[in-house]
Amino acid sequence: MRRPQARTLTLGASLGVGLLTACSLGYQTQYEGDVRFEHCYRLDDERQVPIAEKRQCWHDWIQRNTYGQTRDRVDYALGRERALGQAQALGERTAPPGVMAPTVSNASPQPTSAFAPPPQTMARDAGADADRPATVATFTASTASALTTAPGATCGGACGKAWVQCSEHCKGNNCQACDERYRTCMRSCF
Repeated sequence: MRRPQARTLTLGASLGVGLLTACSLGYQTQYEGDVRFEHCYRLDDERQVPIAEKRQCWHDWIQRNTYGQTRDRVDYALGRERALGQAQALGERTAPPGVMAPTVSNASPQPTSAFAPPPQTMARDAGADADRPATVATFTASTASALTTAPGATCGGACGKAWVQCSEHCKGNNCQACDERYRTCMRSCF
């Protein structure tokens, strides 16, 4: 009786160690990225360090340590690598600290009021068809034939037809009765 219990404990311990190791790799990678970023940032302040070495540090960080880092850090590193490359190409001995290449501005319109609806960004809704209103009646024959095998499809199809006929005769808010009949009909299908 003692053997299966020992196996269970061994299996549980192995699983626990495996989970801890799996989680710690992500934390370790992010920690290493933070440390390398701070290292490159410190190198930027050192006047005796050549520009090529500073640029190489930022390049290596971008290539190996961006996992889990915030976008502002990645953008800063890209800008520093670009600025140091330009300074190196111009033959400068030192680059001014914090020099960055111009950042790309946000392409979306900025909000004007917290109470106003968001501005329109597209001239036409890509999902809607402007020629036909989206109703139950707009199902194509291929879509309808694919739905015939779904559970409750025959009953649901009859409910849909009844709703279309009812909604053709109603006007304005009088369509609520059609919607209620449709809901009741669909509940009975399932």
